[in-house]
This record gives sequence, C-alpha cells and structure tokens, in this order.
Amino acid sequence: MQKNTWIKLDSHPEIHVGQYIVPNFVSNSIALKLKENEFLIISPGEPLLTTWPNEWTGPNIKMHLLMPNSFHHLGIKSWQKAFPNHSLYASKAAIPSLLKKGVTSSETGILALEQNTIELPPAYSFLFPPGHRAGDVWLKKNNADNTSLWVTCDSFLNYARTSNQFMARTLQKLLDAAPGLKISQVVKWFILDDREAFRVWVLGQLEKGQPSTLIPSHGEICQSEDLSSQLTKLITDRL
Repeated sequence: MQKNTWIKLDSHPEIHVGQYIVPNFVSNSIALKLKENEFLIISPGEPLLTTWPNEWTGPNIKMHLLMPNSFHHLGIKSWQKAFPNHSLYASKAAIPSLLKKGVTSSETGILALEQNTIELPPAYSFLFPPGHRAGDVWLKKNNADNTSLWVTCDSFLNYARTSNQFMARTLQKLLDAAPGLKISQVVKWFILDDREAFRVWVLGQLEKGQPSTLIPSHGEICQSEDLSSQLTKLITDRL
C-alpha cells in the first residue's frame, strides 16, 4: 500500500485504511464511516491527518477515536486537536496503562468501550479477546455469505517483506514477525498472559464466521478464500 494516504476497500466501501511508519514499522489506521458526519478511527496515526479527505473535516464531524490496546496511542493527541468534537475509547483492560502513559489526565477522559457503546453499522461488532495483557479490541463484520472481516490489532502481523531499517529487520527476524502472516514472539511471550484462553477463543471465532479479510495493525491487508484455514494453522502451530 502507498504510505500516508487513505485507501477505500472495494469489497467494504464503508472502510478506509491508511498506512504509515511508526517507529520503523508499517502501521495501519482504520476509518469506518458510521453516519454522514460520524466516523470511528481505530489506531489513529498522526501522519495520516494530512491526507484525511477535506469533505470529512470541520466542526460538524464527530470522531470516535479508538485505541485498540494500551500501545496504540501515539497519534491520539494530534487527532484530538484536529477534531475537537471527539470521544476517546479503549477497553477496560487497556485504560489503566494508558492513564499511566499520560494519554489523558482524567480517569473519565477515556471511555471503556464495553460500557459505552458506539452505534456501528449493521453486521459490525466489537470483540474483546481474552488472555490479552494489553487489552486488545477487535472489530468484526459478518458478511452475507458466512464469511467475515476482522480488524485485529497486534494479534496478527502480515508484513509483505522485512524492513529496510537494520534494527527493525533484525527484530523481525529474531521474533519471526515477517514476512507473511505471523503471530510475533512478542505477542506470544509478552502480550498474551493466558495463551490457552486466547487460543480457544480465536478457534471458536473462526468457526462462527470464517474470515476472508484481515486488517492487522501492522503490515498488509490479507484477503483470501482460505484465510480461515491459514489462521487456524497459525494459531495451532504457534500457540
């Protein structure tokens, strides 16, 4: 994908994905149009503000800014400043860490997504994977053909290649994080605090609605008819 721009998904036109680099790794922001002047932004990246469509700016635009875990907060302050009419969200598990990091000075400044519902388009829902120390939030869309779209934060990676940056490339190789569809060793050993609970839960989700589109927080969008089989093998092999 081209960096620092927004791309509309042809198969899901209500979704735009923007790709940027932070720090030295390919990262994704996801924009879901909720209403004519209302958007959900997952993992807002500061570089993507400059290419946000002009027709979706102004005081009448309402932004729901979601930090999908306790690590994805670096671009939040810039988006808050650009869109004063906003609400800030994270999972209950992520909020204490985000407060310690100074994302906001008030405990009421971040809304717990489990208790403060965002009105999503039909077929969309939030998922809260168990066993995640960082408090991951996923977004899921059920398609009419019993497939689904998943937005999965850090649980999965899909780098097209290893990084051009020496340190980033070295870390990717050491942690078996690239190239291709991966579960990083960082996730396995440091982010997951109950691997078995997460493994059982994901396998159950795969049975409920087989994903055909995966949008990770890092790497490329993965669209495949056998994506569910790929994820099942990845989970059973790595966890």
